[in-house]
Amino acid sequence: MRKILKTASMITLPFALLILAYLGADRTQWLTEPQLDLLGMAPYPIFLIGGVLAWKFNRSREFFLLLVFALTLALLQYSPQAGAVMGKVLLEDLLLLISLILPANILIFSFFKERGIFSMWGMTRVGVIAAQAAAAVWLMKPEQQSLLHQWRKDLLPFSLEKYTSMSQAALFLVLLAAIRLIYRQISRPSSQDVSFLAVLLGMGFALHQAYDPLLIAVFWAVSGIILISSIIQDSYSMAFSDELTGLPSRRALKQDMLKLGMNYTIAMLDIDFFKKFNDKYGHDTGDDVLKLVASILREVTGGGKAFRYGGEEFTILFPGRSVAEVMPHLEQLREKVAGRGFTLRGKGRRKGKGRSRSKSGSTRAGGTIHITISIGIAQKNEKNKTPDAVMKAADTALYRAKKKGRNCVSK
Repeated sequence: MRKILKTASMITLPFALLILAYLGADRTQWLTEPQLDLLGMAPYPIFLIGGVLAWKFNRSREFFLLLVFALTLALLQYSPQAGAVMGKVLLEDLLLLISLILPANILIFSFFKERGIFSMWGMTRVGVIAAQAAAAVWLMKPEQQSLLHQWRKDLLPFSLEKYTSMSQAALFLVLLAAIRLIYRQISRPSSQDVSFLAVLLGMGFALHQAYDPLLIAVFWAVSGIILISSIIQDSYSMAFSDELTGLPSRRALKQDMLKLGMNYTIAMLDIDFFKKFNDKYGHDTGDDVLKLVASILREVTGGGKAFRYGGEEFTILFPGRSVAEVMPHLEQLREKVAGRGFTLRGKGRRKGKGRSRSKSGSTRAGGTIHITISIGIAQKNEKNKTPDAVMKAADTALYRAKKKGRNCVSK
């Protein structure tokens, strides 16, 4: 349930911001002239804040997309006044270039991995953006008008001019980028791709309308805010979620322990004989086992919340519960893990899809093995008055479970 709510929040926030942008842009007629001037400049400090955050958290995709947004807005706002340098610029040509540049960059960045902003890869991206800016300036020269106008030609056997001000080439790029981002989101959900998709749609909506500088300023500003929220969401997830299992990490556990009230129970558990299993079948298979166990722990009942403590150890917090209340739920959990068979997969599987190798290098496939867990539990009482003391008691109980023969719950 928590995962569903988290996913829903990740998906809805960027689009909720777009709706607010639309409602806000619809009320700009009530603003005074100085307020309208301020609104036109609002995206730049947002881009700057986003750029600093992206640099701080090493989020290169957001950093370079913010840079492209800033350059396109500056191109639109200041190029007409630079006629002496750039030649006579038509507003339609500017909008055409921007409608091509933005979706093209969103599409290109969707293929890039996070490899640093000031690395060789980062400098390559700067070069790509600089080349686009130089090409835009060149295309806006009067003698290049015929070449630029080639991008206005219809790709379909019919015209869409009465429906949108965007060219068919720009619409094709928007569609292509949207398909790419949706595919990425389906294959590997990420707040980053959701944010990029929202930014793409917001950009498309603003450019689809007849030219309105305030509408563009509002949607560019909100696009910056959406990208900032993506940086914050993903950075929080990296800090407080375990990358391998997807469970909350030890850092999140420490924070949640501070929120425990007067009555609670803590369970410590680990996978039986995990080191021998890892040595026998290999670390790839060991990782798959950890993910399997984590997926079962995520469904723990009785009001519990599972965390990955480290290695093969996990922790479950039961706020407001006693040992007697949580014992049936932990027994059910233990039985569920023991009853879930794990199939060893073969050499034909790709890395990351369950491939396992022994230390000797041979692949063992087709067999089914059963994993068991041992659990120790303790609750707050006169002897153990703090969360750390209760956790230590639960850890001691875990060792008792091991001595009893494993695959059991001890208190």
